[in-house]
Amino acid sequence: MSELPLVFFTVLAQSAVGLFVTLGLVEMLAKPNEKVMTRSFMAVFVLLGLAAVASTTHLGQPFRMFNVLFGLEHFSALSLEIVALSLFGGAGVTYTAMRLFGIAPGLQKLVLPVAMVLGVVFVLAISRVYTLATVPSWNSNWTPFQFLMTAAVAGPIAAAALLRFQSVNLSGLALTDKALGMAVLMTMTIALVGYVGYLFWLGQLSVAVNPLAMLSYGQMLAVVRLVLLVGGVLMFAVSAMRGSSSGYQAAISFVVVLASELMGRAFFYDIHLSAGSGM
Repeated sequence: MSELPLVFFTVLAQSAVGLFVTLGLVEMLAKPNEKVMTRSFMAVFVLLGLAAVASTTHLGQPFRMFNVLFGLEHFSALSLEIVALSLFGGAGVTYTAMRLFGIAPGLQKLVLPVAMVLGVVFVLAISRVYTLATVPSWNSNWTPFQFLMTAAVAGPIAAAALLRFQSVNLSGLALTDKALGMAVLMTMTIALVGYVGYLFWLGQLSVAVNPLAMLSYGQMLAVVRLVLLVGGVLMFAVSAMRGSSSGYQAAISFVVVLASELMGRAFFYDIHLSAGSGM
């Protein structure tokens, strides 16, 4: 599959945003151990770095990637995506560095929400690259919905795994962990309802070749994806409700959910259908 680097880029980048936003909410609402949170925020950029590496493998000429910025002259979606990535990355790194070196605690309270909003803007900017009038199977609000749901489902579990691994130094973990468990159950429910609606919409799409009929493995992929999503989320949520502090359990849940999102994104790219297909 030629789009595999983009599958990893989009899912990992959106998961990084979800992780950052979740940690931001934990920081604002629970105010846990400062060092633990700083180390957790640093992990966001490991995930974002992996996404960036994956994206460069998609480029035929990586050193020409900066030419994309010239597209800003005509508000190219790809150029705006790179700008959004830079703004989110810059704001997030600035906030994390301020925490690490204890710089201007008062200003940190302003930078954090700004970085969180820029993260959401970045996810929406990614989706704008794919909402193309010439690709009817992508050109709908289901595209930003799916991308936002990847962040909303993966982020809380990744945050819980990071916090659990450092639970010795974290006060109030149980309450925070349960809150993350409840949050991910709600986002999973929204994601599941949306995914069913998305598949129904695809089946009703008025095009010469139905996207669902393009893939012989489409139905099986959808089923496996849903099983992994539900299984991964329930594994984490149940452990959170029972008061478990196992970081490994949360990490396994995150990997399972991540696999589900990667499968869903592979399906998204595989049903690429141009307006002229089959006509």
